Amino acid sequence: MPGWETRLFLITYPAGADGSGHSHPVPGIGYVLQGTMVSAFDEDAEEIIVAGQGFQDKASFHRVSRNGSATEPMRFVIAYTVKTGEPNTTWPSK
Repeated sequence: MPGWETRLFLITYPAGADGSGHSHPVPGIGYVLQGTMVSAFDEDAEEIIVAGQGFQDKASFHRVSRNGSATEPMRFVIAYTVKTGEPNTTWPSK
């Protein structure tokens, strides 16, 4: 699609890492390769996604995004399709 691009990321959260509190202006689709992911959007209940399971990131506020293990890393791949030059993830201003 002219003016759009798909981005694929390999992301690792070290043991106990927490990336909560960011937003996605577009939906994403992902797959957990290793470990356990804990995720929740807006006021939704927390979901636990384990290695071998797919998931969807909503175009919304990612209230909870963390590694479910205090001792093991968590790795996942995720793809977003966005307008060229636009962000797929935004963090609050400090």
